[in-house]
Amino acid sequence: MDLRQRVLDLARAYRRAQAPLTPARLAGGVGVHLAYGRMPEGRFGAWMPEQNLILLDPQAPLRRQRFTLAHEVMHLLIQQDPDLLSELHEAYAGKALERELEALCNLGAAEMLLPSEAVEAAIARKGQTPRLVLELAEQHQVSEEVAIIALAERGPVPSLVLMAGGQPLRVYFSARHPSIPDRLSRGLGFRREDPLAVALETGLPQRAEARLPNHAQTYHLEAYPKGGRVYAVYKARLD
Repeated sequence: MDLRQRVLDLARAYRRAQAPLTPARLAGGVGVHLAYGRMPEGRFGAWMPEQNLILLDPQAPLRRQRFTLAHEVMHLLIQQDPDLLSELHEAYAGKALERELEALCNLGAAEMLLPSEAVEAAIARKGQTPRLVLELAEQHQVSEEVAIIALAERGPVPSLVLMAGGQPLRVYFSARHPSIPDRLSRGLGFRREDPLAVALETGLPQRAEARLPNHAQTYHLEAYPKGGRVYAVYKARLD
C-alpha cells in the first residue's frame, strides 16, 4: 500500500472515530489541547509540542481554521504511526521530505473534512470543473483549499487545481494529482495575456490549451472567475 493510501485510510478512520468533527474532538482525538492566538503573517496555526497544544489564529476564517487544525492533526497521526513514518523517511529526505509530508497532511486533512465519496459523486454529476471548488466548499462548509485538494485528488483525469487572485494575478493555493509533474509555489504570478488573467479581467470563464507559468507542458485548462478570484483546473492531455 502506498503512502498516500495509508494517509487516506488514517484520515477516514479518524473521521469515523471522532465524529462529529468539532474543533474540540479534532484536537482531543490525538490527545492535545486547542488554543487561539495571533500568528505571524501567512501562518494560520501551529503545533506547540512544549505546551501539548495546537494554536490557531482566531482572525483566520472559520473554515480555514478547521482545515489548519485538521492539517496539524494529520502531522500528529503520522508521527504516531511508526511504520508509516519510517516508510516516509526511507522514501524521502531533506526538502523533498518536507514537501511530501506537507502534501500528505493536506491530503489527509481534506479527506477528514470532505469525504472522497461526496467529491466523486459531485464530479460524476457535473464533471471536473473549477466551479465545483466553490460548490463543494459551500455545501460541506469547508475551506476552498480543502475543495481544491479533493478535486485534484479525485478527478477522473490527473489534474492540477488552483485558486489565484490579486493584482497582478498570483497563485493563492494549488494542489496536484501525484502523477502531475509540475509544481506551483504560492505567490507565483501570471502574465497579463494568460487565460487566467483574461478570465479575471473580463469576468468570463475561459477554456484553452495552456501552460502553467514557467513550465513547458500543455494542459486542457478551464478557468472560472468569481468574487475577485479565479479558480482553474489544468487537466493532463491524454491524447
